Amino acid sequence: MKTEDLSKLVIVPYERMEELLKKVERISEVLLRPSLEKNPLGDYMPEKQAKEVLSKQSTWFWNKRKSGELVGRKAGNQWYYRISDIQKFIENGEKSTL
Repeated sequence: MKTEDLSKLVIVPYERMEELLKKVERISEVLLRPSLEKNPLGDYMPEKQAKEVLSKQSTWFWNKRKSGELVGRKAGNQWYYRISDIQKFIENGEKSTL
């Protein structure tokens, strides 16, 4: 390992690392599903799928929409979110805004 690489190391509690790894696995599962390759929704995913990816409930999504942190579109009785917005929450953490 090079000296400049050592400055990039971060100490993360084991429990937090497990949580992050599980989220990455869920994201990979969702993004690698064959059905998403031919996704009729394009760049959007239904809230049900976003709930699985982020391990959040409907109230969390409602709060994020209300605060303007997450933009959703409603069609019929279902909310849809851009896949890229969901990925930003994962990459930046829950407290970050889009």
